Amino acid sequence: MKKLLYLSLTLTLFLFSCERDSSKLGDEYFNSENYEMAIQEYTEYLKLRPKHVKTIYNRGRAYEEMGIYERALEDFLKVIDIDENNDNAYLSVGKYYYREESYDKAALYFDKALKLNDQNAMAYYLIGRVNHIRGLFNEAVDNYSKAINIDHELGEAYLYRGAIKVRQKFRKSACNDFKMAVNLGVIEAEEATNKYCR
Repeated sequence: MKKLLYLSLTLTLFLFSCERDSSKLGDEYFNSENYEMAIQEYTEYLKLRPKHVKTIYNRGRAYEEMGIYERALEDFLKVIDIDENNDNAYLSVGKYYYREESYDKAALYFDKALKLNDQNAMAYYLIGRVNHIRGLFNEAVDNYSKAINIDHELGEAYLYRGAIKVRQKFRKSACNDFKMAVNLGVIEAEEATNKYCR
């Protein structure tokens, strides 16, 4: 009886150790940009814990980094099925539709992300991009401004807000935005600065 109990305890500890190691190892591979190995480790971990939201989401991100967008979408939607309050999953699904130029669907998911977390700077920025593309310039400026108020280092928001300001003939304010974007390392902003701010 003691041997059986010992064997059971050993097996449980072994499985728990493997489970922890696969998840952690997946994160390490992801952080070192070895996305293929990260996917393998996350998949291994999910055999033991098939509804582990963080691992499903991270596997989706690894697929996304590899350009395997359909598989990424599957994982992000699976996260939403398990945890309907996961704003990052809604944001990632929105990015998928944005990439596909399905702007109405993208906006829907970005809005859902913001309803769950109104401090999500990236969601404001991406809704700004959707509104910018649709020609809703005032709304886009408002979205970019909200993104910047939350994250002062979101250089692309300065760049695109500046682009709209040029269009609206607010050149001085646009140049301030372009200069901020340049300072934050946005390469395209240098071209805009040279064109409009000399």
